[in-house]
Amino acid sequence: MSFPKLSWGREKHDLADRWPKGPDGTPEKPAFLADSTEEDNAAGMTVEMLRAYGIPVMKKYDDKDGTLGKVLFGAPSGGVGLYVPESMLEDARNLLAPVEESTRNEEES
Repeated sequence: MSFPKLSWGREKHDLADRWPKGPDGTPEKPAFLADSTEEDNAAGMTVEMLRAYGIPVMKKYDDKDGTLGKVLFGAPSGGVGLYVPESMLEDARNLLAPVEESTRNEEES
């Protein structure tokens, strides 16, 4: 009898597998996408939305005390920077861009 592998409460750490690699096998350079916050889980929602579209996202916490705050309190004291592969930066920006009001009005009529 085989048992399923339990992974409750664990985050998938497959970012290295999903990050695009160059012809020589080295990971593509990350490009800054946006600053965000984890107080209201804005960063988490953005990461999951981009992941749903196949865009891997790397979070970088403030060098001074951001990582320590994340470990001790569950949220960094400062913001978090979101980085995506350079080749996917434009697509990620387009996904995060607000919908133009005129476009919404045209679709409603």
